Amino acid sequence: ELHELGFNCIIPDILCALGISQVERANTGLKRSKEIAKQYDKAFENTKIQTFIPRRDVGHAYHLYVVEVENRKELYNYLRANGIYAQIHYIPLHKMPYYRNLDNEVINLPNAENYYNKCISLPMYPSLSNKDQDFVIKTILEFL
Repeated sequence: ELHELGFNCIIPDILCALGISQVERANTGLKRSKEIAKQYDKAFENTKIQTFIPRRDVGHAYHLYVVEVENRKELYNYLRANGIYAQIHYIPLHKMPYYRNLDNEVINLPNAENYYNKCISLPMYPSLSNKDQDFVIKTILEFL
């Protein structure tokens, strides 16, 4: 949550070195992330889960795999109870304390709020094993 506006434009040398090492592995990680995304796409194609499949001619970093579900909180709690740590991204800007405190005008952005109430990010990282992803998928399908 953003509580106040600020800037942090200094990056330490150690983080630069880490970034360089990660860039060298970027293509391998992206390839694996695309494989994971395809497995999720396939698993949820005939379910109540709404997925976002980018057009083939558009690049996608696949750093997150976000789906929309009607009962997000229940799914989140069910996953957590089964040792799966999903995340919620992103709080609409107008709901963050910093922006809410700018003035007293009520801002109504129903599409942003609707999306936020349904979105949940599933585990997505290049080192996610097929076995662990299968467990995530199985657990979600059991929940449904």
